[in-house]
Amino acid sequence: MADTPIDSYCSQCEGDRRHAVRTTFDRHWDNEEAGIDGHDTWEILECLGCRNVTIAHTHWFSEDTDYRGRPITHRDLYPPSPRRAKPEWTGDLWEALPDDQQWLIKLHEDIYGALGMKAFALASMGMRAIVDFVVTTKVGDEIKGFKNKLDAMHGQGLIPQSQVDVLYAAFDAGSAAAHRGYSPSRKDTNSLLDITESLLRRVYVDPFHERRDAEAAADLKERTPKRAR
Repeated sequence: MADTPIDSYCSQCEGDRRHAVRTTFDRHWDNEEAGIDGHDTWEILECLGCRNVTIAHTHWFSEDTDYRGRPITHRDLYPPSPRRAKPEWTGDLWEALPDDQQWLIKLHEDIYGALGMKAFALASMGMRAIVDFVVTTKVGDEIKGFKNKLDAMHGQGLIPQSQVDVLYAAFDAGSAAAHRGYSPSRKDTNSLLDITESLLRRVYVDPFHERRDAEAAADLKERTPKRAR
């Protein structure tokens, strides 16, 4: 048991936190005939904030090297956790979305699950599905071609012109992952998620906040004593 806490990602706190190392198991292996070797370290970690338990697997393999020929050390967490917290407004989607569209919330959660498993192509396909559904829901199926649908959204004042090319790029990247063998990097996948979440917020969450604020303002006005004439 290690006495010194370490920093690690906590899926419960959704961020890097101090963890106590409760158990450590090391294993070195080698194959002399093949001239290869590797090392595995397993740790059971307990978050010092919420007490969530995570298993960390740190490992290297002599044939997996960087440009200098040095083994690359990898570190995986179980259960898999994305290195990114969901937006603070995610909970508002339950009230912002109509009942028949709340499956988008589950798909959004599944995307984060795919990120945790480094399944970036699957995450990108999920984001393409969200973008396609939101855009098509707003402008209808009659308009053919995704770019034309985006132009129609802009024409209705739902998105600014600057978002037309951005959303089209996200849609095309998701299509490439689904149909053209594209495997996006973590950086590209996070960029796609930024775009997808920006659309969800713009179309659903911001209008919900505006309606809620308007209702609160009307209620406040009703309860505020009138000025004496």
